[in-house]
Amino acid sequence: MGETLRLTRNGQTLWQAQAQRFEPFAGGEPITIAPGQVATGITGWTGGAYCCWTLHLFRADAGTLQHIGSLPLGKREPSEIRLPPPGGGPSILLADAAFDFWEAPISRSTDLHPTVPFRWTGRRLEPDVAAMRRPVTAALGTACVEMAAPADRPPPEQRVTTYPDLAAALASLRAADWNAQRGTHPGVEAARLAACLIYAGHAAEAQRLLSEAWPPGSAGLPETERQLAARLACSPFVAAVRAANAPGAPYLSGRCAPRGNDQTALYRLGWR
Repeated sequence: MGETLRLTRNGQTLWQAQAQRFEPFAGGEPITIAPGQVATGITGWTGGAYCCWTLHLFRADAGTLQHIGSLPLGKREPSEIRLPPPGGGPSILLADAAFDFWEAPISRSTDLHPTVPFRWTGRRLEPDVAAMRRPVTAALGTACVEMAAPADRPPPEQRVTTYPDLAAALASLRAADWNAQRGTHPGVEAARLAACLIYAGHAAEAQRLLSEAWPPGSAGLPETERQLAARLACSPFVAAVRAANAPGAPYLSGRCAPRGNDQTALYRLGWR
């Protein structure tokens, strides 16, 4: 039947959510949301083999508790995620779970993890559009990394492939084996870079990368572009991604169709 998490005041329900199970995040330890500002987190789990968690954040203000945001974590185990990136970056950097299970509907598929930095407005946590606009070199580097940081594995920054510039990324993709039957298909790596470029405000560069990297006659380019646009349209952060890009940018004008075929266009190619 699941559980309900409810915030009430004077007998009135101000906010509520339902999940299979709720638990304190990080053992109830305070979560830094801005310098000198902390919140308390509670995670909700939907149930299921691979999915899904949401982090609900609350903050005490003037003696009352306020709900300040709910962050979708996707299939990432709350006990293994890292919210703040190293090096004094934003207090919370979230990998967009809309891009989980990219090329197959199973746990072994790749997650693209384009990332969204958040800022504290004084009332709520919201995507920081100004901080999302990053250089192309950052998008080809470590701007988009996984949130999962298990203690027995290297940090995410050391697990992601990086490129010094767009030419190097294109050269690496062109040199890959696009007919390989094992490992990560180069089209998935191309999609990961494209997604990060889009979230960094460079959707036109993402379109160029895909079109120039794809070998003539190799399957998957139209499916990749349709799936990118479909996943973006249904992302909870699509408004921020649109704001980070130029008006009329590619891939960002679609309407959300959660059960549409384009959401899983790549699954039928059998890359896994």
